[in-house]
Order: sequence, then structure tokens, then C-alpha cells
Amino acid sequence: RDKNGVDIGIFSYLGDQGDQGDQGQTSWQGQTSLCLSSFLLGCGREVLMDWPPPPVLLLGLIGAQTSSESTIDRLREGLVWLREAAMKQWVTESAKLIRKVTVVAGEVPKEGASRWTLPVYTLTFENPGQDKTMPSLGCRIDRGDVVKVLIPGYKPKSYSMSAARPGEFDLTVKVYPGGKCSGYLDSVKVGETVEVFAKGKKERRPGGSHVGLVAFGVGITEALPIAAAELQKGVHEVHLLWAARTYADMFWHDEIAELQAAHEAFKVTRILSREDREGCLRGRVEARVLEDVFGSWKGNPQARFLTVGTKEMMRQAEATLTRVGFPWPDCALLAK
Repeated sequence: RDKNGVDIGIFSYLGDQGDQGDQGQTSWQGQTSLCLSSFLLGCGREVLMDWPPPPVLLLGLIGAQTSSESTIDRLREGLVWLREAAMKQWVTESAKLIRKVTVVAGEVPKEGASRWTLPVYTLTFENPGQDKTMPSLGCRIDRGDVVKVLIPGYKPKSYSMSAARPGEFDLTVKVYPGGKCSGYLDSVKVGETVEVFAKGKKERRPGGSHVGLVAFGVGITEALPIAAAELQKGVHEVHLLWAARTYADMFWHDEIAELQAAHEAFKVTRILSREDREGCLRGRVEARVLEDVFGSWKGNPQARFLTVGTKEMMRQAEATLTRVGFPWPDCALLAK
């Protein structure tokens, strides 16, 4: 690793395996190609945000044997082109933070503690652009569109809008210890701006008289708005299965209760992995749980599901849904 913590070990290895010229020497073209590939694989996101790259990094990339001044200049030109090409795909707008509300206060982890509650905040941003009445970034909350937040020194991070109103939108964020993305948003002060852009090309699949939503932790911020949107369409049933470590990690209880009071078709099952609590299941989202919650829908071609959580959690849940009789992606609520 270099002094900035960027892992450059892969570069040395690739350099030794480069495109060999007639004399057994690594050619400039092969070396540069490997450098650019390594740049993308290893430290592109770091250098893109910390420009220009220091000469020591360039030397580390191309190796001592080919570190002539002309080669460094050519490589630098290539990196300039690469940076410009990468930045063009992120056409961002500035969104000003106008309000920050504590949803879950969280607690300071005690030494030796095996569990604790992490803080959750709802951040309200002003719509970017001149016309503040336009829909927020063009996002469709009911289709799982996301807001990409440009994190300084890192890649863009996806967040689901938890609400949108004329002139403003909400992001509800759980702050993780040492979290680069959540920590950045937590550090933004009211009146300051963040760079954002919208991403979403999902479509609502036909059918879906019965909609199952499997939300993990803070994934409720996407699942609940979608539940509300589906209920407005008059579907037969929307069943939310919400998984968390403890009840203290859950929030929006009033909002959920209000939605249940307004729609008899809305069912909610909570499951906790680290706490026994009356009214909640105990365990994890596994086959027996999905059978218990959604088993009565088996054989119904109108059953549709959405999973919200980390990529690994969603993959596991979708695979388990397939095993219990709801083949994925045939039963998916949204299609890319």
C-alpha cells in the first residue's frame, strides 16, 4: 500500500505479466494498458477525487524500468482522459440540506457490548434546479428509483427517497460506525449542499394482486413508500415482512399504524434476530418464515415480491423465495 492506503500490490504483479516485446521487455502500450486497467480496478475512485495524481503514484503504476519522463507524461494524459470520461457519466445537481430530524437516537457502543442501536436520521433536501415544484430529480418512489449521492473521495452511493413533497425530498439514513457514505451525510450541515443525480429504469411488472415486501433493517425506507403506492392501486393484499436485529432498530411505527388503519389490505409481520418480543417473530428470513408468512399465496400467478436490503441479503431472500414456490425473477414486482 502507498502512503494514502491505496493497494498497489496488484500493479506490480500485472506489470510482470505485461505484453512482452521482441526483446522480452514490457512494451509501453502493454504496460500502459495494464496501468489503466489497474487504475480502474484498484484506485480509480481515489485518484479521480484527488487530482492530479502524485508522481510517486504514477511511478508505482508503471514500474521503475519504464518510468521515463515521456512515459509518465503519456500516462498522465491517459489518466486525464480517463478521469474526464468517468466524470461525464455523473451529471450531478446540487441539493441543499434544509432539515435534519432524528428518527432513532441511537446509543454510544459500550466496551464489550455485543449489540447496540445505531442512529437514524431523515435528511430533507431542497429540489435542485430552478423550478422547485418539479418532481424530485424525476424519481419514481413507487418503482424503487434511487438518489445517487456523490461521496467525496469515493464512489456514488445509492439511497432510496423515503418521501417527496413539492420542492423537497427526504433521505432516511442509518449512520454506521466508520461508514464513509453515511458518515459523510451525517456530517453535512443544514444550509450545505450535496451533489446528487437520479438513477432508475425499473418498471412495474404486470399483475400483482398480492404484493409481498421483504425489508431488511433500514430497507423499510424504500419498502414502506412502495407499500403505500401499491395500496393506492387497490391491490388485494400487501404484506410487509420487516427483519431487524432488535425492536429498537425499528422505526416509523406511527406511519405503519396509520397505513394499516387506512387499508385493511395492509399486513405487517416483524421478525427480530436478537430479541424475543411479543408480537414479533424470532429468527431470520429463512424458508420456514417465508412459508409461514406467504404460504397461502402459493400457486397464485398474481403474487409479486420485492426485497430491499444489502445485495447479499436480497440475493439470499430471492433464492429462498424460489425454493418455497415463488420463482425469481418471475415473481418480482419490479423489472429492470
